[in-house]
Amino acid sequence: MEETHISLDNLELGKLEAIVEVMFLAAYADGSINEAERAALASHLGTLTQGRLGADLIQPLLSFIERSVREQGRGGRFASIRARLPDVRMREAAIEYATLLVAADGVVHESEHALLVEAAAALEVPIASKGRVAPLST
Repeated sequence: MEETHISLDNLELGKLEAIVEVMFLAAYADGSINEAERAALASHLGTLTQGRLGADLIQPLLSFIERSVREQGRGGRFASIRARLPDVRMREAAIEYATLLVAADGVVHESEHALLVEAAAALEVPIASKGRVAPLST
């Protein structure tokens, strides 16, 4: 599988926030994010950004994203993300990072898979043809 490599440790802040939001939406696929999921997301982000995003920045960012999702819905947030990530390679990378996040526990739940497919369509990322969002195995 061909992968899109985008380094998060020196990415422009607005683009980084958009990628984080896609990851958050994947974790939030079931309509909530518990403390374990929030901690896993924060840990991934700390690692992926080589410490650029520490807990002091991640937690307020996640709270802001969660509020925005409740106020605007996923469709509104996907439109915002698409505007902040005009390059399709960046949007592909966002989907890939979200896929890695939801697969971290070894199980991709139906709601997570559905969100990834919805995200790919909303962000106009032709990932199904590249195998990035694999069919859900039962």
